[in-house]
Amino acid sequence: MTKPRNEGLDPREVISPRDRWVLLEVLYEGENFSMAIGRWKNPTHWQPCLALRWNGKKGEKGNPVSHGYPTWFNVPDELAEVLLQTELVTREKREFAARILAGRRMSQ
Repeated sequence: MTKPRNEGLDPREVISPRDRWVLLEVLYEGENFSMAIGRWKNPTHWQPCLALRWNGKKGEKGNPVSHGYPTWFNVPDELAEVLLQTELVTREKREFAARILAGRRMSQ
């Protein structure tokens, strides 16, 4: 059986807010939602984070949207580890994300 594909907004195109978010890698793209690893700018520094968003349907921006631009929402640290361990994320992408997030733990 084939996995249903995302017909909504391509998560690789979600790059807002540009002054606070940098997309590093889309870890999972499904029919309904996507998961990514990126960097979020706190007041003093850039911090790695796991992020999610709803893709929406064809022609839609998905959710969340801020000021008309599609965005990601940051996943709390307590949930990041759980989400990365699911079968949705390939082993290679899981290891990549774990290396990025490990730097976060060391800088806190």
